[in-house]
Amino acid sequence: MAIKNDSASFPDWRAASRVLRAWRESGPNIAESILSVEIQAQSDGLLLQELNHRLSRDQGPRLLIDGCWLSRPHGGITRVWQQILSTWQLPGLINAEAPVAVIDRKSHFSITSSLLPLEGQECDPLDPEAVADLSEENSCLVQQWKADVFCSSWISNTGAHRPSCAELALVHDCLPERIRPDQPDMMSLRRRWLQQAVVHLAVSLATAEDLAHFLQKSDLQLSWCHLAPAEAFHKTADLPGAPSPWHCLKQEAGLPDEFVLLPATSAIGSYKNPELLAQALADRDLLSLPLLLCGIAAERRAQELEMHFPHLRGRVLAAGFSDAQLALAYRQALAVVIPSRIEGFGLPAIEVMAAGGLCLVADARGLREAGGEAALRFSPRQAEQLTDLLKLVVDPSSRAWLQSRVQTRMRSRLARLNPDLIGLALLAQARRASVS
Repeated sequence: MAIKNDSASFPDWRAASRVLRAWRESGPNIAESILSVEIQAQSDGLLLQELNHRLSRDQGPRLLIDGCWLSRPHGGITRVWQQILSTWQLPGLINAEAPVAVIDRKSHFSITSSLLPLEGQECDPLDPEAVADLSEENSCLVQQWKADVFCSSWISNTGAHRPSCAELALVHDCLPERIRPDQPDMMSLRRRWLQQAVVHLAVSLATAEDLAHFLQKSDLQLSWCHLAPAEAFHKTADLPGAPSPWHCLKQEAGLPDEFVLLPATSAIGSYKNPELLAQALADRDLLSLPLLLCGIAAERRAQELEMHFPHLRGRVLAAGFSDAQLALAYRQALAVVIPSRIEGFGLPAIEVMAAGGLCLVADARGLREAGGEAALRFSPRQAEQLTDLLKLVVDPSSRAWLQSRVQTRMRSRLARLNPDLIGLALLAQARRASVS
């Protein structure tokens, strides 16, 4: 099956990445000189146009961000915003001619302090009634700040019947639409959020295609942009003479020498599909292999797995890690397994690659796109395929062979990702929304 090799739907994403890299490493003046070269070589492109507007300090839209999800310190949407807000720290990218403000609902991110805060009421984003009640406040804040564009990444908007300004939806996934949960209030809000937006930005081609299906639009009209692994996940050498960070973490968390890691898992029967890995580990050749769970509620999920799969009793560990610690665990694990039946975009897969780990992913949309050619794939419905891969992983000689086979592919996959690209894409989409 063909793997999508692009990192964004914007045809000028490679050129824009080169300018962004120069901006981050050398500042706006060098970025401007690189931009002039790129524009001469490729005059047409929304991202290059946005870079030109920003470096020239042209008048732009007043963009208001709903910080509804920023009250949650964990989760995929949180990762997206961390990357976007980091990009917006580039000197001169956000300026008085094209300002950005954020509705502060007790944000967990100090990085939002660089943006103009507008005080908003606290809200649990998973409470649909509470989110629906934000519409009136959002409308007032739009008028108060004279916003041209309102952006939300989680089902909030600026009017129950008519928006107060152009709306931009940052779409992390369409999993609720795919899974069809019994949450009519939440689904009604999601429909309104997606249909009311004049412009969308999805985090993957898979999500853009899902969105096109549910909105009954051509996928060519919907833009998408991949994330990149945060700096904390990139492999770094140990300092000479200093204690090994892995040795310290291993002792602190009581971790074994060898283990398989299941990141960001969820309940048995959920789309995260943890039971497939549990079934794979029932093979007699794998009965001594420990399983490490991390993420939200890891201890509870470990107990559930041991309860439902007796062969796992005494073999499942749970831990909570910082990003730097998680990178160490990714690197030291025999394999990191992501068995989800569906994902909007499998960010952990590329985080594992950046850390230098070996990643096994289910052959599912989103994960296939994230892992590209560098992740080993198995059927999300056939535990036997995963068992066979794990047997290769636990054998030192075949594991070394696997790692040598994927190293070049991982470097190629990571080279196509730029952590500043999605932040620029969102600004470009905001400008599109302001003239729609």
